[in-house]
Amino acid sequence: MTDAIHLPATASSRDRGPALRGLLVAESDRDISVRVDGGTWTFDRRDIVRLTEDRASAGERQVRVDIRPGATADFTRRMRVELVDRPITLAPEPSEALGDEQLALATRGWAAKLRIAERGGVTGATFTFRDGINCDSLD
Repeated sequence: MTDAIHLPATASSRDRGPALRGLLVAESDRDISVRVDGGTWTFDRRDIVRLTEDRASAGERQVRVDIRPGATADFTRRMRVELVDRPITLAPEPSEALGDEQLALATRGWAAKLRIAERGGVTGATFTFRDGINCDSLD
């Protein structure tokens, strides 16, 4: 029964994912910002279950952050901006399903989640990638 005992301000390991590891770059009474490889996460301090120092070196604080389930965060990523004659935009990320088999598997999972029945004799999904635009559809 020891797994039923929770100390105040902690959550069971089943209620949270692995700790976020990164460099603590900003901390205030309201927010905590942690830089990771892809960018910087900013969390409301109320959403932080635990903040532990992983290691400190030369003024840098490597930390581990446990976040409560359902927390919301801002993610900022650093990008190079090229000045052109059109407005700044971000290209959409390509689909994680590259190729007919992966897209068909993703489509079946999506259809099962929405309780859409498969029709016999139908090949499933198609995928094209042209000019940076993903297009997938049910045939």
